[in-house]
Amino acid sequence: MDQFTPDRQSLYHYKLDRILGEGGTGRVYRAIDTKKGEVVAIKLFRENFFRNKLHLRDLVKSVKRFKKYDHPNVVRVLDFIDGEDGRCMIMEYIDGPDLKWYIQNRPWHLQERLGIVGQICSGLQYLHDQKIIHHDIKPANILFTRTGVAKLADFSLYGASLLLELIDKGAGEQITPMYVPPEIIRGDSPTPQSDQYSLGITMYLLFAGHLPFQVDNLQRLYQCHLQVVPDPPNHENPNCPQALSDIIMRTLSKKPSERFSDCDMLRIALSKLGQSRI
Repeated sequence: MDQFTPDRQSLYHYKLDRILGEGGTGRVYRAIDTKKGEVVAIKLFRENFFRNKLHLRDLVKSVKRFKKYDHPNVVRVLDFIDGEDGRCMIMEYIDGPDLKWYIQNRPWHLQERLGIVGQICSGLQYLHDQKIIHHDIKPANILFTRTGVAKLADFSLYGASLLLELIDKGAGEQITPMYVPPEIIRGDSPTPQSDQYSLGITMYLLFAGHLPFQVDNLQRLYQCHLQVVPDPPNHENPNCPQALSDIIMRTLSKKPSERFSDCDMLRIALSKLGQSRI
């Protein structure tokens, strides 16, 4: 059995045919809905993922609300099942690679990359308009369809609950350390600008060619997020225009108030850049 072969044949009324990935929160399968004949993605959560009953209840409530939402740059959430086989989320299946693969394999093309970030901004703005904070923007959580549409995946549906944040501070701390905003390290509640910082780290990698803080010590990494201003991307990659470098550096401001007011404003700034002769 290879790493992609499912460890079980079925989950509720879904036939599992491939393991898509696995992380700290659970395992994701590609599956066939035997009732509808549709291909879906199923995330089976680890037994210890849910910290308390409020955590679970808030997620279930958010899934019911989010099922009504539909945006081309956000992976659709279809259902949540809590039963004997485990707790799992049913999602839209995306048939292409992620942004991590794109960065490692695609040639550097400025306008193409600007277009991708514009799509990400559109998806994030939609989430923020629904009072949802992603919490974990990074290349592995940005997926592509075969036609090149970028979609945000693996967002924290329970992140909008003020009550949950007050009772369980750990609910907002799932961000990958390399992409964590300084205000989260300080213990502040996440905001839409927190997602913008994580997107800024992603943009730095996309346009500079490497991450802004190249350290292998977690404490030192957090110190960098809190105190160190990275070299501008155009200093690292001459193909990155000055104006784009300035935009990226603004998203990486240590103070959330110094970033863009929202992702729409960031997208507009990038679109103006894309229209200019650079």
